Amino acid sequence: MDNHRTRALLIGGVLGAVMGAVAGWIYYNTNVEIDAEGAEALEAPGPGAAVKLGLGILGVLRLIAD
Repeated sequence: MDNHRTRALLIGGVLGAVMGAVAGWIYYNTNVEIDAEGAEALEAPGPGAAVKLGLGILGVLRLIAD
């Protein structure tokens, strides 16, 4: 692992996976609904929320790249 590019890609991949898992956990915990029978329901985000999320991720990536 002497190649700096390989090391940077590996670290970035691991950090991205961890951040994605944490984001999914937060989304699940804030949006899950449990009915009277104890069944869980998680609605898909609407188009507006998906666009906001995508633009937010692109903004973070721009900050990292600069």
